[in-house]
Amino acid sequence: MTEFYSSAEDVMQYTGVKPQDLGLDDELKLKEVIEKWLIQIKDIIDRDRNRNFHKEGSEVPPGIDHIAMRVCANVVAQASFRRESTIVQVDDYSIQMVDDQIFTKAIREDLSRYPRKMSFGMTIVKGGVN
Repeated sequence: MTEFYSSAEDVMQYTGVKPQDLGLDDELKLKEVIEKWLIQIKDIIDRDRNRNFHKEGSEVPPGIDHIAMRVCANVVAQASFRRESTIVQVDDYSIQMVDDQIFTKAIREDLSRYPRKMSFGMTIVKGGVN
């Protein structure tokens, strides 16, 4: 079984996404797509924190599941919006591409509550890890 944080069902309930929002035929396909994104999000979280919450204890902290759900909701929103257009008109003169940031400042702040684990040769510097 593939491991990820949160669940496709939680993301679907949180976002209200429907298969047709992403050009999919049914809920099974939607669940498969969301689970693929959750696997990718888990990899990003694990690498950012230098840890695997599944292997550390009996249960993943509920906050990590919540963070993964919110990140995946951002991916769902991006995917849905990109199906319509990748360009956003801000005012009469300015046009921007859709921002593909999925880890918002609020999500990063919440993730920082779960300390990074140190590994040999790794140093923590202000603003990130080297």
